[in-house]
Amino acid sequence: MGTIICLGDSLTYGYGVRRAQCWTELAAGMSGWNVVNRGICGDTTGGMLVRLREILREGIGKREERCFLLMGGCNDIFFSGSSTGARENMAAMAHQLFAEGEMPLIAVGPGIAKGNFPTMWSDLVDFPAAGEVVRAYYEWLERFCLSFGVRMIDFRGDFRDREGNIRTELYLDGLHLNPEGHRVMAERVAKVLGVMDRETMNP
Repeated sequence: MGTIICLGDSLTYGYGVRRAQCWTELAAGMSGWNVVNRGICGDTTGGMLVRLREILREGIGKREERCFLLMGGCNDIFFSGSSTGARENMAAMAHQLFAEGEMPLIAVGPGIAKGNFPTMWSDLVDFPAAGEVVRAYYEWLERFCLSFGVRMIDFRGDFRDREGNIRTELYLDGLHLNPEGHRVMAERVAKVLGVMDRETMNP
């Protein structure tokens, strides 16, 4: 067991749910790990890249096993219509962590569901078009992780039914999760952390 520092946007922060219902809090209880939530609503991967250096200097969990979970990119796509910046920044963060002797984990989010999107976003974003870019970006993240040996936490399957449709009952709106959605995320994270614990005990 160790510390996992979760760096991301509103999906990491837990927009719309109480702190005790957020997947980071739930995953801590399920796994026994110290799960540090450093999500900021509306943040982009560019903001995450800047904040990563500050977090590294803070030394959280440095005396024990620790890793960094990176989950972001949707806001980059919403603001720009492109995933280019998100790809560049996620790759940069992973390689900077490797250079520091740290362990990066890249999370692939559950995806965008059909639903009542927040008004502030609906006035700015073409969500059907953005959804296609997000899907392609997630596929790229998977290829990146395979190419560079980065451990990946993939939430997509947990949020699909047998026909491959997104389980809208797990969402507050088309972007954010309800408490049950957070529980589903927490279970996936706890499983991955459990595998990491067993690898540490049986190197």
